[in-house]
Amino acid sequence: MKIFVIHPDKFKARGEHIDCMLKGLDYEFINEGHDEQQIAAYIDKYLCDGRELLHRPVPRALCTISHLLACERIVADGLEGALILEDDIVLHKNFLPRFEQSIKEYREHYADKKVLISYEDSSLKFVPRSQREKGRMLYRAMKGRMAGAYFINHHAAKAILERLNKQRSDLAIDLYHYELIKEGFLLCLWCQPALATQGSFTGQFPSALSSRKDRMIAFNWWLKKNYKQSLYWFR
Repeated sequence: MKIFVIHPDKFKARGEHIDCMLKGLDYEFINEGHDEQQIAAYIDKYLCDGRELLHRPVPRALCTISHLLACERIVADGLEGALILEDDIVLHKNFLPRFEQSIKEYREHYADKKVLISYEDSSLKFVPRSQREKGRMLYRAMKGRMAGAYFINHHAAKAILERLNKQRSDLAIDLYHYELIKEGFLLCLWCQPALATQGSFTGQFPSALSSRKDRMIAFNWWLKKNYKQSLYWFR
């Protein structure tokens, strides 16, 4: 399975983290472009207010563009789909065999639909225990779980690009996915168990969107995650 990693060149430590974590796998870095003219062209193509966002202190538009470039590659290369990762993602133990198991389930039941599969727990949302079935990994959901680790198939990538050619977006990529899921435009599936976490949430990496530094981030995350997992266990 092809892996595209959203990775601005300036974050060298994150790139090294990805190189180490994904060693031996078929992955490729994706960024928003190589020069200002190329970036501006992508923004004009896909985003309503992209040029305004580009010049703000926190250029969220660039991350969104990179996710859409990954969709372009899926379509242009005729891929079945791809695993999209952001460069601060930390894959859980046994990620690869569990991911392969989930893709087998996807191919058996959902391959003809426009599908996005969420693999991360960064939003601290989990499948309630009452809905879980033995041997099953994928569950329908009405929202994504951020955009740090997800699989998107060819049908979905192509449909998103075609839609944006008709109606540009003014949303960050995770919010855009959420809008499409709410409309029924995309079928969202959550993987249970979740298989990845964004390191900027756990304190492993500084956030690309915030300069906040807090030595208690890792401990606070651990507490919140265990609390939320307990809540979903009793639902």
